[in-house]
Amino acid sequence: MSKVHHTVYKPRYQAYILDTVKDEDGNPLPHRQAKINRLFERFNSEKRWHIEQEGKRVAMVDWLQGIALAIPVYNSDIVELAIAFGSIDDNPSDKLFERVCANYFGFMANIILGMESEVTS
Repeated sequence: MSKVHHTVYKPRYQAYILDTVKDEDGNPLPHRQAKINRLFERFNSEKRWHIEQEGKRVAMVDWLQGIALAIPVYNSDIVELAIAFGSIDDNPSDKLFERVCANYFGFMANIILGMESEVTS
């Protein structure tokens, strides 16, 4: 796949992330809204102190690095995901490979925090 505009790949990442969100018993949730609500319920509950001390983005990056969600964590898997979703071209240079891996958790945090406005009580 070749690189596409962020308006194309962003929804792909959102859907991918939301597909990892489960209820308290590990069961899939029925729809996007339930997944978003559960995602932020967990994040806010598990990282409240960190959010208050460092801010949401820093806390979200830390939360994701702690494998809070079942998203790729190994460099080759991270780059494969980026290629599959069109955020980078096939066969990235070594420099791009390293940059994608270095920025991955921050990127995923931004994707998730971008959905926060959709949270309902």
